[in-house]
Amino acid sequence: SDQQALIGKTKQELLACAGKPVGEKTQDDLTVLTYYKEASLLEESFPESRSSFSKVHHGCRATVVLQRDRINEVRYESVPSSYQDEDHCVEIFERCTSP
Repeated sequence: SDQQALIGKTKQELLACAGKPVGEKTQDDLTVLTYYKEASLLEESFPESRSSFSKVHHGCRATVVLQRDRINEVRYESVPSSYQDEDHCVEIFERCTSP
């Protein structure tokens, strides 16, 4: 999977292909980077949903855990969690995982 493809990359490589994270926390030799990608507004305005629900922004949060500067874990989380759509997370790292 594309999550596996990121494992072992350095922070430098990640920043080069995915850009700057929205959040960064460091503790001892662990660094946790948070990325967030929101669905485009075009996708959100489905003609059949004229209700207030169409106003809910959705996207995907990706958490990347680096140990000693190497990625060892990548987690995707849909936002809101009821909205199962991890495609947007895949898009964050598209440039990192394409051959």
